[in-house]
Amino acid sequence: MDTFVDREREFEVAMAQVQSACAGRGGFLVIDGSAGIGKSALLAKLAESGGAPTFLSVRCHAQVGHLAAYGPLVDLAWLIEQSTPRHRRLLRRSGEGMKTRWPELLTMVPGVGEALKMVAESLSGPVPGAPLVDHRTAARSMAEATLALLRAKHPAVVMIDDVHRIDGSSCAALSYLARAVQSEPVLFVLALRHDETPDNPAAQQLIDDLQLQGARQVRLGGLPPAAVEQLGRLLAGSTSAQVTRRLVDQTGGHPLLLHYCLGRGRPLAALPAADDVAGEVGLRAEDDADALLTRVRLVIQARLRRLSSEDLRLLSIAAVQGRSFHSSVVAHIAGQDHDVVAHRLHRLATETGMLYPVGADDWDDVLNADRYSFEHDLLQETLYRDQTERQRRERHRKVGRILYQHSRNFADLNQELALDLIRHHRLGGDWLSAAKVAHDTACRLAGTGASTREVIAIAEQGLHDVRHAAPVPDADRLRAQLIELLLTASELSWRTRPEADGTVRLEALSAEALEAARTANDEALQVRVRYLHGKVLLYTRGVPAAIGPLQEAWETALDSGDSKNILLAGCEYGRQLPKVNVEAGLDVLRRTEEAADALADDGDDPVLQRARHMTALQLGVSLLDAGRLGPALTRLRAAVPDVRRRPALGLLPIGLNYLAQGETAVGNYAEAERLLTEATALHDADEPDGWHAVNLAYLGSRRALDQHDSGGLALLEQARDEAEATWQANLAPLVANLYAASLIALATNSPAMMRKALSVLNETLTETRRTGMRRSEIAALSLLGEWHRLEDLLPQAMAFSELAVDHIRTADWKIPAVCVEEVLYRHSRIQEALGDEQGARESVIRAASEVNRKADSLDGDARVRFLRDVPLNRAILAAAA
Repeated sequence: MDTFVDREREFEVAMAQVQSACAGRGGFLVIDGSAGIGKSALLAKLAESGGAPTFLSVRCHAQVGHLAAYGPLVDLAWLIEQSTPRHRRLLRRSGEGMKTRWPELLTMVPGVGEALKMVAESLSGPVPGAPLVDHRTAARSMAEATLALLRAKHPAVVMIDDVHRIDGSSCAALSYLARAVQSEPVLFVLALRHDETPDNPAAQQLIDDLQLQGARQVRLGGLPPAAVEQLGRLLAGSTSAQVTRRLVDQTGGHPLLLHYCLGRGRPLAALPAADDVAGEVGLRAEDDADALLTRVRLVIQARLRRLSSEDLRLLSIAAVQGRSFHSSVVAHIAGQDHDVVAHRLHRLATETGMLYPVGADDWDDVLNADRYSFEHDLLQETLYRDQTERQRRERHRKVGRILYQHSRNFADLNQELALDLIRHHRLGGDWLSAAKVAHDTACRLAGTGASTREVIAIAEQGLHDVRHAAPVPDADRLRAQLIELLLTASELSWRTRPEADGTVRLEALSAEALEAARTANDEALQVRVRYLHGKVLLYTRGVPAAIGPLQEAWETALDSGDSKNILLAGCEYGRQLPKVNVEAGLDVLRRTEEAADALADDGDDPVLQRARHMTALQLGVSLLDAGRLGPALTRLRAAVPDVRRRPALGLLPIGLNYLAQGETAVGNYAEAERLLTEATALHDADEPDGWHAVNLAYLGSRRALDQHDSGGLALLEQARDEAEATWQANLAPLVANLYAASLIALATNSPAMMRKALSVLNETLTETRRTGMRRSEIAALSLLGEWHRLEDLLPQAMAFSELAVDHIRTADWKIPAVCVEEVLYRHSRIQEALGDEQGARESVIRAASEVNRKADSLDGDARVRFLRDVPLNRAILAAAA
């Protein structure tokens, strides 16, 4: 709105925030209200206020997925570059053609190039020389780069309009900025429609988080009578008190309607007569917002009554497609010639202003259509509501079918269009089609590197839809596929605690997938979900319950000869079998890798893609567990960059952990800490995550054990809390043992820390014996032996330590992921304290043999560093000598 009246209080609040930012106390201001209420006008008035700040204004557009990620922040970076004096600009050319190349161009901006290269990599695929990053890292880098760019404009006021349409990636970056700008002379002003924001969960979460952090919020309502009278004088020359009262009664002071009514100098021309509003009571500016919106719709309906029945029918059909619509789609549903409909829409746009043409893109060309947009959302909503439920449902189905038919020939179908397909099928009651599109969209998102949260949300929606579909084999097959995708994408945040009724949701889902695959009579799918069921049992009940189903799935896959099923079943069976037999597990993984190599590219199946990456990582870590450090590091150092390069449904934190373990084993402690720091930064703070807990625990233990830094305990305590929240049988004991070992190492003259360590170890021992996690049980027993030795309780120390050694001896000294030499070295010290010098000597000699065996897998400097720089190895070799 070009004309600005009233809003003194709101303007004062905004200016106070601007002045605070100019003083170095930055922050966020949220301005919300319904469509047309005057948010953009308030932003414009703020920008015109002048003064010290640099005002930068951008807006959000409807966008979904990574191709349009960071939309407003990209526009902001471009705006800052274009506002730089011409002789100082890095990018001398201008225009949209250059703007489309922003990722590679902005990498050259001094001071922030490296950060923006990371963002460019995450959005546009590999950029030569760019580090390969996860999307959460990219969001943080985008925030840091934005701050760096803004420093040239300090103090700065960044105004972002239409935030209800913002993309999730921008929300993540703005969340980082919310904390960072508190000590910067930067104010972010976000304008949004509060009634539409809940439809965008990422936007709603951002606003909720900002409010919790103290952001000011201003909600705009209708204008008061004095402002209506002032606006009447400005737009219509003059208004009487009677006209002003009627304007307030009929519009509630809504600026959008006031501008329409007064814009032609005829203030009553567009207002409905008293009998047109069915006797509704008029509204005042201070009345309820919902009642105001009802009045707005009544006024719009009065405007629509001036259309012919045929024009109204065309616009009603168009409203079903959405705020923007296509002439060819409207013509097809109306059953009319496209040229006739195109002409009528053009005339309506010219004569009524209710719609306007939108610039064509490739999708419009595929549809062979003109694209229009309604004048505002309230108009489209009124047209949509003024149809029967059956009409809307039938038209949604037709729109969905038309768009889906054309999408098959559209190679560049993006996530926004795909989600639009889901919406139409669902609103049309075509549950099976909606679920099919949801599965396809979730797979596309996973393949392009979008956040796993988006993938999970769409897969859950698809599962909801397919459960409403008729019970036919296609629906059962799709239900199993959606559960497979959902469980695979959400693995990092699986929760294994039983619900109130005693059921474990993970087990219920995997059982549902098994039943759906059986009902669909799809043998290949049955293999896929059978291995998934075994994987779930590993997390919920431990190795003994899981190994049988996993072995069965593996053997069935081998019998079928299907390389895809061999890859999926072998990946998981090969991950878990080493917990029982490391060599057998390695053999399964090698055969699985051969099956993966025989497959063509699996970019369209994120589950297969993840299994391929996981197999490569697991081979590396299984070699590490077997003590073949050199081959293990070679594999892991090659596999982790591959995972970075191609999204793999949250696999990167696991890969970084495996590589950090390898680097730690050979004494590369600084590199291990760097990898673990990166891994912990990938966590979505809104969800407990078992692998985030593990990475925190490893990072904390490195600081506690390698650097004797008590600050590591804070990380370990956080890890323990997170592991307790998810309680995954294979991960929680690992976290507990790392915590206990660090407590013991730092507990000099601290009885409280020793008591805590003993409590943690006793709990872990009980749990590992229940779940069959033998490796963690051995570690807990060895640590209990060490604890009792330090407390000078030598008989008890020997009892625990002997149990740990007996487990290893029974396995012929080959227990994967157990540091055999450390268990033996601790045991030798207890033997020595008890006076058993011969036994101590034998234990330390065997420990030294294990150290030398591992050293033999390394070459050159790596071997020297392993023997020289790893404290445990030095101590063992010195004792043996």
